[in-house]
Amino acid sequence: KYLIFPGSFNPIHDGHLKLLKCGIDVSGKKPIFEISFKNVDKPDLPLEEISKRINQFKYINELLVTNEATFLGKSILFKGADFLIGGDTLIRLFDNKYYNSEMNSNEIIDQFIYLKNSGTKFIVGGRTIDGKFVNVDNTFIPDQIKEMFTGIPKKMFESSMSSNKIRKQMEK
Repeated sequence: KYLIFPGSFNPIHDGHLKLLKCGIDVSGKKPIFEISFKNVDKPDLPLEEISKRINQFKYINELLVTNEATFLGKSILFKGADFLIGGDTLIRLFDNKYYNSEMNSNEIIDQFIYLKNSGTKFIVGGRTIDGKFVNVDNTFIPDQIKEMFTGIPKKMFESSMSSNKIRKQMEK
């Protein structure tokens, strides 16, 4: 009954909030943001940084703070929940560099089959990345797990906004 929206939210922005609204409309589930101390390709966040990010949610929505970097771990914690992700995260789901170096593509797919059998689903909002719109329709998703992924229609949501862009603008 939950739609978990994981992210680093550094900072949270209007694109996140619009994606959340669309995710709720598509899934019909109760939304909850999630921030993890751990990230698969970034250093662990110190407590002070987590506290700063938590404060952003004071008046926005419910927030979970975990120590789970992977969707396998998150799906064990939140069995049967749907996850709201952007097209950028969708691409990373099947990139070997985000997994144990000894895992091959078949083992990664086996993890997703386990997630599918646990009731996990992904609601995906398209993102424009380097001038290309990335969503479930134009990203490789293995056939045996395609049914786990529901795309938010482009006319409903499309974003090129990112926290990285906002931080770079703030630095200038």
